[in-house]
Amino acid sequence: MKTRLVITTLSAAALLTQLAACGGGDNITSVPVSQLFAQTNDASNAVLAFVRNADGSLSAKGSISTGGKGTNGVNYFMGNIVAPDALTSNNSLIVSPDKTRLFVANAGDNTVSTFEINPAGGIRLLAVSATGGIRPTSLAFLNGVLYVTHQQGAQELGAYRVSTDGKLALIGQYTVVQQDALPTQVTVSPDGKFVVVNGFLKTVTPVQPANTLLAFPINSDGSLGQAVSSPSAGVGPFGGRFGSGSLTGTYVVTEAAGTTVSSYAFSSSGAFTTTSGPIAVTGQAAPCWLTITPDNKFAYVGNGSGAVSLFSLDASGKPTLTNPSIASEPPVSSTTKSFANDAWASPDGKYFYQDYAGDDKIVAYSIGTSGALTKIGEQPANTQSKISLQGLTGT
Repeated sequence: MKTRLVITTLSAAALLTQLAACGGGDNITSVPVSQLFAQTNDASNAVLAFVRNADGSLSAKGSISTGGKGTNGVNYFMGNIVAPDALTSNNSLIVSPDKTRLFVANAGDNTVSTFEINPAGGIRLLAVSATGGIRPTSLAFLNGVLYVTHQQGAQELGAYRVSTDGKLALIGQYTVVQQDALPTQVTVSPDGKFVVVNGFLKTVTPVQPANTLLAFPINSDGSLGQAVSSPSAGVGPFGGRFGSGSLTGTYVVTEAAGTTVSSYAFSSSGAFTTTSGPIAVTGQAAPCWLTITPDNKFAYVGNGSGAVSLFSLDASGKPTLTNPSIASEPPVSSTTKSFANDAWASPDGKYFYQDYAGDDKIVAYSIGTSGALTKIGEQPANTQSKISLQGLTGT
């Protein structure tokens, strides 16, 4: 009798879930589970999955194999040594705008993994696809097309149609500033008309960044046109974010080599015009990662030196350094910094999540009215190399 009751209850729950998904039943509601994802970048790569609780804390839900390979902490930019920020990029895993797909770059075997996101919690691997490039590290998605940048090659930017089964089909490959330029980030402009690429850290010997921002116009089939090239205000643009709402035409950029931050106005022609900067990130080194809160009030910059810096944004999107170290974690090793790299802010603007690759962990914070960060808790990544943690995104 007890067994029959359990089976009946489970069946009813399954029926309710199906009806909610199909829109059936006037009194049935389905509340999506808030989730957070990172990648281990281990030799056998995996996604770290977490549930975001109502108070902003994280509950670990285990690791899920990507079916691809990471670099296991080997950093190509640093001369193929094992070092934090092995992928030297932003957006190594992303969630599609409709929150139904998760894409992960596998830099160790030149593939991308596509997952289905269950709104009730969890992910399911759909496909692992070769990109035809060398070391994919940054991803962007729009209208069924995935854009991928690679660290090496003559054509380091690729466009791929994503089928319903998650497989990628090549649309086109494109040259950036020159061969082997090591772009660090690809993103799509808020108006959906351009693919923006920046970085280009390894363009000559000795290493010297190309101080350039590129905007490729998107054609109706997802292919790309001739890039519009704009000079950067600072040295070594690394990561960039567009504002939202009234600031969708504002692009804020970290400039790693120059230890600065600048802001730009983005025109309908694809050109960037400097509006502010370069502004020194005082006392820090390697400002590479950038997160803007949904209300456009604050920008958080992750630094290789191990601290998160806070910038306030005015109504025009101009950044002002408010606190060069609004958050930090002590390094667990005497040979490396805690390395504050990839980060993500919740859609409601209440919580901020930060990778500390040098400490092999993710830290959750609440965001105060002044932009202050209050630590809620942390979750270990448990990567094989203890420093290969990469990427952060959520729903």
